[in-house]
Order: sequence, then structure tokens, then C-alpha cells
Amino acid sequence: MSDSFLPATGALRYSPALCKTGHARRDGGSTQWWLIVECDPELGRYLRHQFLLGHRRTRRLQGPLWGAHISAIRGERPPLEALWKRWDGATVEFGYDPAVRETDGFVWCPVRCERLLALREELGLPREPEPALHLTIGNSRLGD
Repeated sequence: MSDSFLPATGALRYSPALCKTGHARRDGGSTQWWLIVECDPELGRYLRHQFLLGHRRTRRLQGPLWGAHISAIRGERPPLEALWKRWDGATVEFGYDPAVRETDGFVWCPVRCERLLALREELGLPREPEPALHLTIGNSRLGD
């Protein structure tokens, strides 16, 4: 792992419920066949605060509906369904680059995690997800 990547841990959550609403996704879609790494809420708060300071307190972020998280599987039905939820709740280690990026209002950090790539392969999915692994910390679309 490169010097710019910092270590962290999180918990695997299969087909996760949304944290802020407790209901189905806002768009009415399902969270079936999603696998996320639920990260420490303080990590998300810290990175959102750094984003605010980096923008001279002019741009605030709202936290993601799942809190700070890594999406390892995004609605992809795995060929090996029998292994789904096999590691639910397990702790996974990952590295993240604290230099945040922004794409279409979503703010994130690049992630490296060999375990998540191996989990994708174990389920019969392509090793590399699209988009690549990243830690979602918030979005700047406060009115949405």
C-alpha cells in the first residue's frame, strides 16, 4: 500500500438497509445484491469536515444514506448466490487516500482492498467493479 493510503476497517453488510430513512431507497429501488463496507461514522464526519475546510467553509456535504461506506457490489446478482451473505458482519481492512475527489456532486476517496476484490471473485463476479472501489463520504447536492 502506498504511503498516501491510510489504513481503516469496516463491517461487511449485504443488502443493507438505508441508515437515514430505514426504508427502501429514495428511487424506490431495492438494495438486493448490494454489498457495502460500513465504515466508522467518525471517519466520514472527519473527511466531510476536511472537505468543508478545504473549500473555505463555503461548501457543505450531506452524509450518504448508508453513512460513510464502500460499495463493493452494486446491484449485481452474483452467479454463486449460495455464498451471498456468507461474510455478513465480518470486519475488513482497507486503505483509503484521504485526498477527496468529486464526481457529479458525490464526494469520495480512492480505496484499495484486496479482500473485497477476492469476495467479488468468490461470488463469480468480475474482480474489478465499475466504478472502482471508493469510500463515499457525502454529496454536495443538498437540495436533492
